[in-house]
Amino acid sequence: MDIGLKAVGGWRAGALAAAILLYGAASAPAPPGLRLQEMLIFAGLILFIGWRGPLLLASGLSLFSRRPGPGLAFRMASLVLMALLWLGMIRGLWNGWGITDMVRDVLPFLFLSLPVLLAPGLSRLSPAQFTRMVDCAGWAGCALALRWWVGAGMALSALGSTSLGEGKEYLLNSALVPFAGVWLCLRAVSRPGGDAARLWRLSLPLLYGLGGLACLLALAATIHRAALGLSLLAILLGLWRVLARRPLFALLLGGGLVVLVVAAGVPLVGVAGLVAAKTESVGLNNRVGEVLAVLDQVGRDPLAFLVGDGWGALVANPAVGYWRVSYTHSALSYFLLKVGLLGLVGMALYVGTLAGHVARQAIVLPMLFLAAAPPLLIGCFLHTSFKYICFSLILSLVVSMPESPFTREKMTYTLLV
Repeated sequence: MDIGLKAVGGWRAGALAAAILLYGAASAPAPPGLRLQEMLIFAGLILFIGWRGPLLLASGLSLFSRRPGPGLAFRMASLVLMALLWLGMIRGLWNGWGITDMVRDVLPFLFLSLPVLLAPGLSRLSPAQFTRMVDCAGWAGCALALRWWVGAGMALSALGSTSLGEGKEYLLNSALVPFAGVWLCLRAVSRPGGDAARLWRLSLPLLYGLGGLACLLALAATIHRAALGLSLLAILLGLWRVLARRPLFALLLGGGLVVLVVAAGVPLVGVAGLVAAKTESVGLNNRVGEVLAVLDQVGRDPLAFLVGDGWGALVANPAVGYWRVSYTHSALSYFLLKVGLLGLVGMALYVGTLAGHVARQAIVLPMLFLAAAPPLLIGCFLHTSFKYICFSLILSLVVSMPESPFTREKMTYTLLV
C-alpha cells in the first residue's frame, strides 16, 4: 500500500491530510486561542487551497471566475457568504459591539466558506486518494475520542454506571467524533481491493472497528444522546446496505453482535437508563426557550428582525442559565440573532446551492453520506458545532463529489460503490 504523498494526491493534498490529522491529535473544537497547532492547521488548509480561491471569494469575483472546479452553484454560495459577512459586520459596528466578540463570530462564519474553497482540489483527487482523505477525517475523530479517554483515565468500568465528564476541552463536541464512529465502523465491514491480499492488510478491518468503537463508547460514556442515537441509526442503515449482498458474512457478523450484546448487557442497559434519566431531567436542554429568547430580542423592532443585531451580539440564553453569550445551539436561531430574516434567507440560499451536491453524494457515495448525516444534522439543529472547523471539513467532503472522470472510474473500496 502506497503511504507516501502520492497516495493522498501529492504535496497539496498531503498538507490537507496533515492538517486534518493534526486537528484530531492536538487541537480542539473551540480552542482557547490561536496556538501553534491551529496556525499549522490553517497553513495546511492554505497550502491545499492556494491563494487565488480565497482572494476571489473575499472580493466577490468568484461568481465571474472561469477557474475549473466548482460550478455556478458554488460561486453563488460564495457570493451569499460574503454578503452576509459584510451585513453582520456593518450591523455589529453600528451597534457598537466589542471587537473580540465580533471576531468570535466572524472567524467561525468564515469556516463555512471551506466547502467552496476545498471543493476544486478535492474533486480532482482519484477515488483512492479521496477515500484516504475521508479516512484521515475518520482517524482525526478517533484521535479526539482517544484523547478524551486518556483524560478520563480510561474509565471503561464506569460505562453505564455514571455519566463521565466532558473534559476541559470538550473534545467530544467535535463533529468528527460521530462522523468517525460511523465511517470507521462501516469501513470495518467493507472489502478493500487492490493489495488487500497481503497479510498485514487483514488487520485493517479490526483497526477500523476498534477506532469506530472508541468513538461510540466515548459518546455513550458522556451521554451524547443525539450523536449516539443518530450514529447507531446510520451504522444500521449502512450495515444493511453492505450485508444485504453478503449473506454469509451477515450471518457471522450477526452472531458476533449477539455475543457482544450478551457479554456487555449490563453496561448497555446502564447506558440506556442514563439516557432515559437525562431525557427526563433536561428534555431538549431548553432549546425551545433559546429560540424564544432570540425572537424576543430581535423582535423589539422591525430593523433588528430584518437584519439582526450583527456579529458580536449577545443574548440572555436560557440554555446556559440566562448568561449573556454570543451563541445559540442551532444554526436557525444563531443566524436570526446575528443577521436577521435576511440572513436566514441567505443561509437558505447557501444550503440550497449545496443541496444538489449532497443529494448526488447520497446516491453515489452513500456510506460517506451516512457518516456525515449525524454530525451535520446535529450541528444545524441541536448544537453549536456548526461554528467549528470540523463541521465545515465534513461538509466539504460531502459536497466535493468529483466530476464525471471520477464517477466513471471504479472505486478502490467497495464500500464507496
